[in-house]
Amino acid sequence: MRLLAFALITSSLFIPSLALAEEPAPAAPTAPVTPAAPTPSPGQGVQPAPTVALPKLDRSLWLERYSQARQQMLQGKFPEVAPTLESLARQTDDPSQGAVATELGWLARSWTQQGLKLQPPGHAATAPRVGDRKYRTIDELSVLYTSSVFYGLGTGVWLATVTEPESIAGIVLPSLALAGASAGAVALLDRGEGLRYGVPQSIVTGMTLGLQEGLVWSLWNQARVRSDEEWEPSTVATVIWGFSTAGAVAGGLLGTYGGTTPGRASYVGSTGLWGGLLAGLVTRALTEDDTSRDDKSLLAGAIGLNAGAVLGALTATRVSPSIARVRFLDLGGLSGGLLFGGVYFSVRGADSTREGALGATALGIASGLGVAWFATGGMAPDRPEESASKGPASWVSNIHFGVQPSAQGATLALSGALW
Repeated sequence: MRLLAFALITSSLFIPSLALAEEPAPAAPTAPVTPAAPTPSPGQGVQPAPTVALPKLDRSLWLERYSQARQQMLQGKFPEVAPTLESLARQTDDPSQGAVATELGWLARSWTQQGLKLQPPGHAATAPRVGDRKYRTIDELSVLYTSSVFYGLGTGVWLATVTEPESIAGIVLPSLALAGASAGAVALLDRGEGLRYGVPQSIVTGMTLGLQEGLVWSLWNQARVRSDEEWEPSTVATVIWGFSTAGAVAGGLLGTYGGTTPGRASYVGSTGLWGGLLAGLVTRALTEDDTSRDDKSLLAGAIGLNAGAVLGALTATRVSPSIARVRFLDLGGLSGGLLFGGVYFSVRGADSTREGALGATALGIASGLGVAWFATGGMAPDRPEESASKGPASWVSNIHFGVQPSAQGATLALSGALW
C-alpha cells in the first residue's frame, strides 16, 4: 500500500511535465469531464462529489481557491479538502491544472478512507521515557494480580493470628475477602493513566524482598534467644506482614518515580534472593557446630539478602536484562543447586553430612548462576527508552506539499518521510 501511494504521488509529478512537451492542448470539451474517484466504504471518509456540471473559474480565482485547498492539505485536513480539489479539477480549462487537482483530491480521499493523519513537527523525535504507560505488559500485570491474591490471603492469616477468631469461618472468610480486595486495589491502581512499564513487577519484587526480610529476621531472632524470650506468633506474623507491605509500597514508589523495566525489577529480586541463600548456606556449612550456629547463618543470610538487593539495584540499569533472561538465571541457580546437592547425596550415601550437603548446594547454585549468566549473554537487553526513540509508528510523517502552477503546466513537490 505504501509503495502504491508513493507511485501515485510520483506519477502526479510527471503529468504537468508531459503537458509542457506536447503540442498546445486542444480547446476544452463542451461536456465536463468527471475524474474517477474511489467510492469509500460506508462510514469511511467523505462521500464523492456529485457528478454535475460546474461553472469554469477564471485563472486568478482558480489559483486562489487552489492555494486555499493546498493549505488545508498541508494541515492534514484530508476529509475537508478532498471534495474541494475534485471540484477544482472540473472548474478549469487547463488540463495540467485539472490533472494536479485530480491527483491531490484522490490522495486526500484515499488517506481519509485509510484514517491516516499527519504527525505534528518534532513528534517523531520525542522519545517516551522509561515507564511510559503504553509499554506496560500483560505479563507483569498478571504476576501482580497473582501476587496480590496471595498478599490478601496472607493478610487474612495475619489478621487471624492477631484477633484469634473462635471459628474456621472467622479465618477463611476474611482471608477470601481480603484476597478479592487486594486484586481490586490493583485494578484501581491501573485505571486512568495506570501503572507505567515495570511498575507492576517492581511492586512484586518489593513485596517478595519484604517477605524474605520478615522471614529471615524473625527466624534469626527466634534462633538467638531462649525459648521463653521468643516472639509471640502474632508478633512474628506482624513483622512478616509489615515488611511485605512496606516492600510493596517502596517498590511501587521507586518504580513509578525512578523508572524501571520488568527485567530490572526482577533482577534486583533475584540478586537479593540468591545473595541471601548463598551467604546463609556457606556460613552454615563453614561454622563450627555450636549453639550459635543457626543464628550466625541466619544473620549472614539476612545480610546477604540486603547486600544482593543493593548490588542488583546498582547494576540493574547497566545490565538491563529482559524478564526472560532473569527467569533463565533463576532456573540456572535452582538447577545447579539441585544437581550438585543430588550428586553429593548420591556419591556420599550414608556418609553424607549436613555441612557437605549445604556446601555442595551452595557451590551448585553459584555454578548454575554463572553458567546461565554466560549462556544468556547474547540475549537483547530491555531498554525501551532506546527502542521507543522513534515514537509511534506511522508511514506518513512531517510531510509537505508544494504546487506552483505555470502558464503551460504546474510543478508538484513533495517532501517528508515515508516508511
